[in-house]
Amino acid sequence: MKKILFVLSCLFMALSVYAQNTLDSYVSSKYINALKNYGKVSVIHEKNDNVITMVPECEFSDAIKADLISANGDGVPFLAEFIYLIPKKDLTDDVSKVNIDSISVLFRSISKMQGMKYIHNGGRSDVLYSKSYAIANVNSFEPVADPVDGQADGLVIYAYQRDHTFGDTKYKLTYRQKNNILWSNFLSQIPMGMLGVKAVMAENMETNVLCIDIGDSLLLYLNADVNAKKIIGIRGQIEDSMTVRMDAIYKWFMQQFK
Repeated sequence: MKKILFVLSCLFMALSVYAQNTLDSYVSSKYINALKNYGKVSVIHEKNDNVITMVPECEFSDAIKADLISANGDGVPFLAEFIYLIPKKDLTDDVSKVNIDSISVLFRSISKMQGMKYIHNGGRSDVLYSKSYAIANVNSFEPVADPVDGQADGLVIYAYQRDHTFGDTKYKLTYRQKNNILWSNFLSQIPMGMLGVKAVMAENMETNVLCIDIGDSLLLYLNADVNAKKIIGIRGQIEDSMTVRMDAIYKWFMQQFK
């Protein structure tokens, strides 16, 4: 009898874990059908809307929702969210290569982002990052090895990128990793130029990357959170730039396991 109870208990726990690791357990019912049908849902928030709505519910979602850059200051805010449902078989024939550990290594491989392509809204292709590498600290321009050894949880690194739009950029990258989930936060560290001026000051632009392994598929969530200077036309420029960047990250990600 004890054996039967033990087996039933193990089966119940296994089913509970499986139930907690499904698309429905992470994504709001508001977006489920569109995500299943189209593989992508995006929201460009209005200027007075600074509430994140699409981030998958997990142990890191509250931190992603908190202290939004676009909700602070008196500049021009911009907030956008993108979520993708990616079958692992679309990434590689060997789906065993696709797991949170390998994805963690990928998003710490700053040098692999060099040469990342993006598509202008007019349809022309260009290189987003002509240079991309890890640096020892925010004051350095000298490359160091990508920090890909060990676990990512709690890791903080710095990166330099030569950006097609913003020129020289530096970021502080913070990583959290737990079980089947990876969260990476990219926070700008120096002023960023646009339209011939320093349009975005240090720590006024960030990108969050959240990836969740749900078995046969991945959930990839991206957001762009910006507070720019009050310059005529700047919000439209930021929107054009950030939306094509999110698309570039997604397309880059799709090629990395080939």
